[in-house]
Amino acid sequence: MSKNPLALALKKLSSRAYSQKELERYLAKFDFSQEQTEEVVTKLLSWGYLDDQKLAMDWYTYYTTKKPHGFLYIYKKLQEKGIPEQLITSLLADYDEKKELKLARSLAEKIIVNKTNRKSPRRLKNMLARHLYCKGFSKVNIMIVLEENFPETF
Repeated sequence: MSKNPLALALKKLSSRAYSQKELERYLAKFDFSQEQTEEVVTKLLSWGYLDDQKLAMDWYTYYTTKKPHGFLYIYKKLQEKGIPEQLITSLLADYDEKKELKLARSLAEKIIVNKTNRKSPRRLKNMLARHLYCKGFSKVNIMIVLEENFPETF
């Protein structure tokens, strides 16, 4: 029984939006020919079901407002999603470092409030630095946040 690539793609897209590259990777698992995959992607693009620019903007908004992350994390996540490099670059061209610092500060506040009782200041500072680094915040902004919250250790 052969599977219909268009039906598989539509079923996949029914759960969430995918980038063109993600969908191509998904269809490749089923050993469809390059022509079949391209035909499906072309149809989905013409129908408006695939829109890498909108998807990139949605992920950018999500990672800057709902789940705060830094520039590096957002950049890497968009790359993993298969968003074209020039699209990522143009989207992140206006990235606001001051906004990132503000996000890092608010995230640090939450962590410090929740963990202050259980950790020594040095351990808390190290944990905070690792946490912010894993969230993709720039080293400069991490240092500023650490200096603001732990001035005695600098």
